[in-house]
Amino acid sequence: MNIKDFDGIIFDLDGTFIDSMDVWHEVDVEFFKRRGIPLPPDYKEKIKTMHFVSAAEYTKKEFNLPDSVESIIEEWRSLCMEQYKTTVSLKDGAGEFIAFCKKNGLKTAYATASDDDLCKAVLEHNGVLHLFDSKTYVHEVGKDKTHPDVYLLAAEKIGVAPSKCIVVEDILAGLKSAKIAGFTVIAMYDKTSKSDWGEMCKISDINIKSFAELM
Repeated sequence: MNIKDFDGIIFDLDGTFIDSMDVWHEVDVEFFKRRGIPLPPDYKEKIKTMHFVSAAEYTKKEFNLPDSVESIIEEWRSLCMEQYKTTVSLKDGAGEFIAFCKKNGLKTAYATASDDDLCKAVLEHNGVLHLFDSKTYVHEVGKDKTHPDVYLLAAEKIGVAPSKCIVVEDILAGLKSAKIAGFTVIAMYDKTSKSDWGEMCKISDINIKSFAELM
């Protein structure tokens, strides 16, 4: 794959561009510990394509919690914000790769199910926020990443057709939906998606464990 053959690139953030999935595991453990509930082994799988609101609604209903959706979201945010501001790092080679993309004329965007404040905090902390031309959140389209809408909106914002745009993802559902929508897709390895890696490699145009592999 020659990056110079494309006009745009869309990155997922958590687990793809930033190395944050251990933080989210710690958040889940602490959240359920405070309520005396063991962390369900399939919880991360259940919510991984959802936006904060959908995940909070699911969590409240599934575990019959008295908390409001808003308070659940605020608790999650406060549990991880300090780490996003100070310690969460980029995936290997991510900073150098996005600079490489910009140098070669690609429009850059991120499409995420995360929260705007958290995204800004971690990207500013790592000195790369200015390298993104656009941002798109799952809540803007009202559908999770099992649907391609968030990628299509991200591509629209940077003015690039899917056929000339790359999507980089660490989850199988996102790769599938982006591929069906006509994007070229790159699978990024993250240990949280280890069980899906074989299938991710089959459906992706290229698979990587470091962004350095693309330069």
